[in-house]
Amino acid sequence: MSLPDAAFLALQRIDVLAGLIAAAAIAAFFILRRRGRAGAKSSGSEELIRMVEEGMERDRKQNSVGKGLGEEDLPGIEARVLDALRGSGVLKPIPMPASREGGDYPEVVGVSWKQAREAIEKLIEKGLAFETEHEFSAVSCPICGSCSQIALLSCRNCGSFKVEEVKYYKHSCGFIGPESSFRSGGRLVCPQCKLEDGIEVYYRRYRCGDCGAEFEEPNIAFKCGSCGSLYDERTMEIKPFRRVESSREMLDEYERVRRGLEAEIEKLRAEGYVVERGASLAGESGVVHQFDAVAKKGDEKIALTVSFGEPVTQSLIRLGIAKSDLKLREIILVIGRKADPTEKDFAKSLGIRIVEALE
Repeated sequence: MSLPDAAFLALQRIDVLAGLIAAAAIAAFFILRRRGRAGAKSSGSEELIRMVEEGMERDRKQNSVGKGLGEEDLPGIEARVLDALRGSGVLKPIPMPASREGGDYPEVVGVSWKQAREAIEKLIEKGLAFETEHEFSAVSCPICGSCSQIALLSCRNCGSFKVEEVKYYKHSCGFIGPESSFRSGGRLVCPQCKLEDGIEVYYRRYRCGDCGAEFEEPNIAFKCGSCGSLYDERTMEIKPFRRVESSREMLDEYERVRRGLEAEIEKLRAEGYVVERGASLAGESGVVHQFDAVAKKGDEKIALTVSFGEPVTQSLIRLGIAKSDLKLREIILVIGRKADPTEKDFAKSLGIRIVEALE
């Protein structure tokens, strides 16, 4: 196919057209940046630079937030969540008493609730996982979101926390009175007939130590164990916990792309490359780009990643930006299906090699 024909075919797809525009914008940005913007005097060029710089600044902020977590990168945790789904078929949350998180997925070992949820949300966005049955709900702080709290009784009249329970007892003889009338030397004795058997709690009331008011039901207040905030049943947040499941088709595709990635890694190792998994590379822009693996031999670097649950064109656009920013020789993208001609042409124009993981 001639170059004009290939270009015409690419422009038939609007998603590819968007990708070409994005790639052209990135290329223009780096050329103008290296030249000190000497050729960027027109308002159109300045606007292009501004838009690309804003996008890179957003990426830079996102990367700084991710690194602030102090644990492994999100793609690595996504893989661990998928491994857990593959092993059990479902992630079932369990309550964690007195914990900030309120619950946990025991199938995902060694990962905090926060990072597990971030990975699950990403997988849900990609259509690789979905939430199903509701398991339980926990009370959480409206200020910091913590589920660690202590429940307190408060007065319905004045709001004081000096609320005590007052029990009323009933004896089989028919006498009813407060606990103080039955209490005798550490025992419960009916003040009317002097018998101990047949005494039971009849009902409870609550008395405020400050204003003296009595009521049948007190207010329930909570003190957050994380930030110390006070809140009640009207202002508390409810945190739902649901099961997470995946489809058999998704797991099959996951297996294919992971095997395809492993095969490419072994080929590069056989060629003398040293391979680092879950690698991060900082580009000229300062943005840190994440890959499933990076192969190194001398000064040469090849990045490897997979397109899993994401449109291939979208993956190519993202990787085209990374390749321009990092000045890599090549990026290898493993996908779980056969690429169409348009995707192959677009990948070739960006210097990205598509590997089809097929069985």
